[in-house]
Amino acid sequence: MTLLLDDRSVSSVLDPASLVEAIERAIRLDATVPADVPARLNLAGAGRFLRLMPAVVPQSGVMGLKTFFGGGGVGVRYLIVLASVETGEVLAAMDACYLTAARTAATSAVAARALGVKATRLGVLGSGLEAETHLRTFAAVGDLDEVKVFSPNPASRARLAARLRDELGLPVVPAATAADACADVDHVITATNTGYGGPIACESGWLRPGLHISAIGSTHRDLRELDTDVFRRAGNLVFDADPEQIADESGDIREYVDEGGGLGGVVRLSDLLQGKASLPEDPPGDLSVFKSVGTALQDMVAADLAYRRAIEAGLGTAWDDLARPKTRR
Repeated sequence: MTLLLDDRSVSSVLDPASLVEAIERAIRLDATVPADVPARLNLAGAGRFLRLMPAVVPQSGVMGLKTFFGGGGVGVRYLIVLASVETGEVLAAMDACYLTAARTAATSAVAARALGVKATRLGVLGSGLEAETHLRTFAAVGDLDEVKVFSPNPASRARLAARLRDELGLPVVPAATAADACADVDHVITATNTGYGGPIACESGWLRPGLHISAIGSTHRDLRELDTDVFRRAGNLVFDADPEQIADESGDIREYVDEGGGLGGVVRLSDLLQGKASLPEDPPGDLSVFKSVGTALQDMVAADLAYRRAIEAGLGTAWDDLARPKTRR
């Protein structure tokens, strides 16, 4: 039986705290029960974009593929197909829009924990779904006292602040400028879609020493959130994927490398959690930065959790004959 899950069903079963624990556990366990996560495939041009992200995750007993694609100027669509490693049965096909934003936020929280970040004052740049899931996640697993939200659209930032203020019971306030959102906080989250070669979302001069940045918006060559001096100031620079992959895909890191920045000091989140790397006792810079483009391991772990929770809750539509095994004639 294959379970078909829409975005509303997926979002209803993925609580932030459980997802944070699931992703951290999976990354740690990957050292002894490694997943097979090949390089993703990107196809772009002529107003369309397609990305394929496959993975086999023996520790969870699942394998699958996330694809996201866009065209016609109507935004990106996300889909995950999840299958059993043991039998090959297609377990689920699910809308992965909310799932992608939620697993990104959960991974940012895992990284912040690994870096020893203890933030009570949070600045969020962006008012879309990724900004929302990050705020929910850090409220669930952190100890927030104050949150400031900025996006260029005053109505959008006001709506997000009001909705999450009521939902979370926290003082979430809209900031008048991006610089205001970054002032007097411990942690800045950049969840934007600012353009490569154009205006950026966050400038180094706005960031006080000791601050932590979770940078998650620049996952494409045409997107850039941070000025390059942010990376030069990073005493701890942690990536969730291979540095060469991120340098190829992220406008942020491409610009930094193009200006002569080196990636020799980058620590992968997986190496940090698995004890293969450690942070310097005396960091050479005054910021810590986590740069994320997402991985198929994160996707499959989140999809497996959503699938199991949906089964327990009786959600989704069952399809009995999807992708039946080929039989000999």
